[in-house]
Amino acid sequence: MYKQIEQALEKIDTLGKAKQEKIRAILERYARNEIGLDEAYYDLLEDELIPMPQRCAMSAKIPVTGEDERRLKEKIKSINKEI
Repeated sequence: MYKQIEQALEKIDTLGKAKQEKIRAILERYARNEIGLDEAYYDLLEDELIPMPQRCAMSAKIPVTGEDERRLKEKIKSINKEI
């Protein structure tokens, strides 16, 4: 989940303007603590802004640390400042 969001941020400039705006809006809400990481992830999936994960492979949910979330929020804020 965390990695998919991070990858979306890294590739955001390669997307069309409408998709960029949707991603930025969702992640900005997350960065402002209006929604949690899970909700941001599911919103991105629902709007088809990140690929659906493969269901046939079993993988454990890797816990995200507070430091991971802080870094992600800083990255989101820095990308949104570039607009």
